Amino acid sequence: MPEEKREKEIRSDEVQEIMSHVPNWMIRWGISLIFVVIAMFLFVSWLIKYPDVINGTVELTTVEPPIKLVSKNSGEIEYIYFSNNSDVKKGDVIVTLNNLLTVEAKEQLELITTDISNCINETNSKCIGLADYQIIDSSISFGVIQNDYSNLIKSITEYQNLVNENNVGFNIKNLKQQINNNTILRSVSYQQLNTSKSQLNNAEDKFSSDRILYDKGVISKMKFYEEEKAYINSKNEVENLKKSTIQNSITITDLEKQLNDLEFNYNQKRKSLIQDIKNYLSIISNAITNWDMNYQIIAPIDGKLTYLDQLNEKKYLEAGKELFAVIPNNQEYIGHVKIPKQGYGKVLKSQTVRMKFDNFPFYEYGQLNGVVTDISLIPNEDTYLISVKLSNGLISSYKKEFMFTPEMTGRAEIITEDLRLLDRIFNRFRKIFKN
Repeated sequence: MPEEKREKEIRSDEVQEIMSHVPNWMIRWGISLIFVVIAMFLFVSWLIKYPDVINGTVELTTVEPPIKLVSKNSGEIEYIYFSNNSDVKKGDVIVTLNNLLTVEAKEQLELITTDISNCINETNSKCIGLADYQIIDSSISFGVIQNDYSNLIKSITEYQNLVNENNVGFNIKNLKQQINNNTILRSVSYQQLNTSKSQLNNAEDKFSSDRILYDKGVISKMKFYEEEKAYINSKNEVENLKKSTIQNSITITDLEKQLNDLEFNYNQKRKSLIQDIKNYLSIISNAITNWDMNYQIIAPIDGKLTYLDQLNEKKYLEAGKELFAVIPNNQEYIGHVKIPKQGYGKVLKSQTVRMKFDNFPFYEYGQLNGVVTDISLIPNEDTYLISVKLSNGLISSYKKEFMFTPEMTGRAEIITEDLRLLDRIFNRFRKIFKN
């Protein structure tokens, strides 16, 4: 009975109406729609990248960093020789400060000292030597170097007086002539001595012969005494000539000593004055170098000059203030990234780094990309320093070229793992299941 009742209910009009009704699209396509949504979610999760990054600050510089130039002394700007963003060469003068020694006076002093140095070395075609150097009567004041310049001119004057003084030259010439005359006289005395020695030999032979004849009574006593006297005279003459010859030698030796002393004193005085002149030249050269360092700002390398302050002539500068930077030409750019200790161990060489700089808004200029090239081993004030080489130079991800300025700063992202969103979801599930 109950089965008949249930069959009757199933065949009722209400049940037949429900079973014959076609379901709407939600019921018919619901499962398919859910599958499509899940598939799209998985696809988007795979498409979207959500890398693991470590954030830090970055400063962009060059392998050879820009050199900042400061004023070593306070003072008013006298000349500015280069404008902002000009190309400069090593040794170019950029700025000169006003001081007691003007640029014109300094340049003239350099010419004078160079001319004097050439005259000392006898390499200047304008003069045979320092003795003929024409002292420049300059009316220009050389400021703090004026005293050294005056001492230099004084030493040159004393040198010229010594070299060109007739008395010293005359005395030297006179002594040389006396030595020459006495040498000739001694030579003549030697000749006379040789002749007298020959005559003495003859007289001695004749005296010996006469002695024999006298002993035999052949010649008279008077005749013998006359021959003896002639022999003695010849002997005395030889002795006198020997004495004269020795006296000439003594005289020559004495004159040579006088000449040697005179020349020695002369040369010593001359060398002393030359050394004084060289010392004053060196002092002036050092003073000019110090002047260049203290009152001029000079480019230390080739590169592009960048102003770090608003500068113009007559502006007063304070000592120690940074005024310019010289950026080396054709340099490779490098980024220095500072990161915290957290996550430091995940940073490896060759990892990608994305850098966004404050000077160039990211939404307009894009970012610069690079790779990690070096990692510091020791932290500095709780941060580690990472060196980054730029992949495309200053060309950004938006294909725009950044204009480099010294010490550009910004934010950096070091990509330690280049993950997708899908990887992160699965990593979450994997972490849950492991727990």
